[in-house]
Amino acid sequence: MTTKADLGLHYRQATGRTIAACRAERGLSLRGLADSSELSLAYLSELERGQKEPSGSTLEQLAHAFELPLADLLRLIADRIEEQSAPPEISIEGLGRDEIGELSRFAQWLRWKKEQPG
Repeated sequence: MTTKADLGLHYRQATGRTIAACRAERGLSLRGLADSSELSLAYLSELERGQKEPSGSTLEQLAHAFELPLADLLRLIADRIEEQSAPPEISIEGLGRDEIGELSRFAQWLRWKKEQPG
């Protein structure tokens, strides 16, 4: 079961990775981003490591520093969240019919279990 804390961590990590990727794509150092965004170096470091959750105004400052509309930065963060949420790819190559059937039954059980209260 996903908790509120898990969701917050997931969001912070996706946001941090997005900020780091945008900074790297533009060839900016952390100091350069701090200067252009008017945010502290320490705060940006914490953001990139997923330790802080940025406010809306912080995201606006970062979008401006990246020369992006805020909506584009938010879209990049959303895309990263979806990437992190994607189910793992499972290969059934080399499995027999019985093994594939067992995986299917297990998946059905997991879906059933997830729907159960408490």
